[in-house]
Amino acid sequence: MTERIETIRHPDGVVELQLDRADKMNALDPAMFDALIAAGEALRADATVRAVVIAGRGKAFCAGLDMASFQRMEQGAAGEVLGQSAGSAGLVARTHGLANAAQQVAMVWREVPVPVIAAVHGVAFGGGLQVALGADIRIVAPDTRLSVMEIKWGLVPDMGGMVLMRELARSDVVRELTYT
Repeated sequence: MTERIETIRHPDGVVELQLDRADKMNALDPAMFDALIAAGEALRADATVRAVVIAGRGKAFCAGLDMASFQRMEQGAAGEVLGQSAGSAGLVARTHGLANAAQQVAMVWREVPVPVIAAVHGVAFGGGLQVALGADIRIVAPDTRLSVMEIKWGLVPDMGGMVLMRELARSDVVRELTYT
């Protein structure tokens, strides 16, 4: 277990990852970014794992970016938010092959060689939706609200999920969903 994710290993090889920041609807902060990447990288190398289930504790899967963290990033502390030195290029630096740290939060799940299932409930907004898009399968509760929140803030939805979404829907549908 990390500060932000509880890992539950079942004897049959299924690993549950519970985003554990229920008081903030599992919003993505620096520790959650780091914990998701570390968990994905560890599971990618674990030959005993047969499947991974990512879920959120409390009333939401993930409400997206923690806005307080985003404000610090906007004020020049991008390194703190994304695990990079504050003087680096921030979002531009490719820290994980072709991906930066923010993109790797979603992209790492495609590198895990077993089925990854996102169990989505409550909300999956912005970065939370992009994490879910990184999974191989999404099981979504009927009353769940999904949204690409970045457009509301005038941001490019660039955490990897939109790239991955092209595999799931036609590009015109992806653009319409993103823009609206």
